Amino acid sequence: MYTNLINVQIIISLLKQYNIKHLVLSPGTRNAPLVHSIETDPFFTCYSIVDERSAAYFALGLSEAIGEPVGFSCTSSTAACNYLPAIQEAYERKIPLIALTADRDWRRLYQMEDQMIDQVNMYTGYVKKSVNLPIVKDSDDVWFCERSVNEALLELERAETGPIQINFQVSNMGDYSVQELPKYRKINRIRNIDSLEIEEYYRSELKAKSKILVICGQHYSAASNLKEQLEIFSDKYNAVVSYDYFSNIQSDRFLKTVLVTEAMDSRELEEYLPDLVITIGLHVWSFIKYKLQRYAGKFEHWSVSPNGEIKDGLKSLTNIFECEPEIFFQKMNNTNSVTDGIGYYDLWKKRIDTVKYPDFGFTNFYIISEFTKRIPKDSLLHLSILNAVRLTNFNTIPEPVITFGNLGADGIDGALSTFLGQSSVHEKLSFLVIGDLSFMYDLNATLMNLRSNQRILLINNFAGAEFHTNFGLEKMPTLNQHIAASHSTRFADWVEMMNVDYLSARNPQELDVALTQFVKPDNRPILLEVFTDADTDAKTLKAFYALNRRQENQA
Repeated sequence: MYTNLINVQIIISLLKQYNIKHLVLSPGTRNAPLVHSIETDPFFTCYSIVDERSAAYFALGLSEAIGEPVGFSCTSSTAACNYLPAIQEAYERKIPLIALTADRDWRRLYQMEDQMIDQVNMYTGYVKKSVNLPIVKDSDDVWFCERSVNEALLELERAETGPIQINFQVSNMGDYSVQELPKYRKINRIRNIDSLEIEEYYRSELKAKSKILVICGQHYSAASNLKEQLEIFSDKYNAVVSYDYFSNIQSDRFLKTVLVTEAMDSRELEEYLPDLVITIGLHVWSFIKYKLQRYAGKFEHWSVSPNGEIKDGLKSLTNIFECEPEIFFQKMNNTNSVTDGIGYYDLWKKRIDTVKYPDFGFTNFYIISEFTKRIPKDSLLHLSILNAVRLTNFNTIPEPVITFGNLGADGIDGALSTFLGQSSVHEKLSFLVIGDLSFMYDLNATLMNLRSNQRILLINNFAGAEFHTNFGLEKMPTLNQHIAASHSTRFADWVEMMNVDYLSARNPQELDVALTQFVKPDNRPILLEVFTDADTDAKTLKAFYALNRRQENQA
């Protein structure tokens, strides 16, 4: 019989899957759901020690003797404080211990609740990982608890062994009505990909998948052979390699799925749903990640990451390969067989080949489209967040243009400064595409002496165009007052301070003349300011989405 408290079930399920059998238990009410569930499960070997300080030291000696992780559990408040001496000792001696500290509902902390102290991170400095499990109320809580327990248990022997803390909240004692313990999702970290046995196992797993989607996040490495390995992988496994320009690995074989995924509704995306998603690189810009979340558990997610960090944004992570992506794909490509599949690559390619573009008018979409047609090869390109990123990826830039953006924190404030830093050591032409609000945030960066290879394409629509896309004046007539921060600034006034050549455009003819000069080498930096209307810009983007929704879904 097991507790019906889901956060406790998750702990027990994953302890079993990680083969952690030995637990030292101290009496108490708050940890009773865990203790009673464990003591009635023959998988576990339990030891009863009343004093928590002694219990933790007992666990330390037991772990050292058997060479395995050992857990110990107590009730809430000062009981958990008594674990600290043994945890500190275990940390110094690299002994894998698991402090399972029961807690009360965190919202009641310092609100006259009995037997409650702040137990979160109470062993800071002496544990390799500390996680805090909430009371489970919805599927997001389940996902969070699964991920947190996996993170903690995986940390037990990462690089070197040591103690961890799993703090879990209990509001009511629940009941013991669960006959069979659910099996919650275990995340594996594979660090020995060089093992022939491991190679063969995961190659066989890949061959069993008929719909494989590789999503490439931010990446840049001039010496990498990743592109070549991905091309081979795509051919062998009929896999879709999804990229954007921040991946810096273009190929005729790869697909820019962002062209259609932003317009797909849930019903259509389900038809393109993969069996397996493999993610590589850093931040994934495309909103495909949010759409895949809706189908969590209906596909597997493998992450290939040199640092082995858990990134479970798709809520389906099962395996982390702690190695360089090039190595992973090289190992997986080491096979003569080719997956027949069901035409998964062809399915995506056919959909992407149907992409249509609206009449741009003189909008930010048009400006970026014209610019990307003319940007010289081997240039450096930095894109500020939101529309500059989005619209550039909806167009085509030549290879090899090196593309960057501050996508990690996705902040509006530092694009200009980051670009100036990058381009200061880049000898070829360097371009920044930026909006007016982002430019104003970072304007003081232009007081330095700019270099002659630096080019700034400033699209000034006198407001935050993203907010016109999200809301629109028809829904929110006061939008420009504060949310979109409408202004009347023209940046020609700053030109003398910036020591740059200034160009401007208000129509297609002026833009054509200005871009011709803008993309050519010169002995001075250039600022090209182009003026558009924020509401018209937003309507054009919405027209692009509408045009590329599948027609039967528009009824």
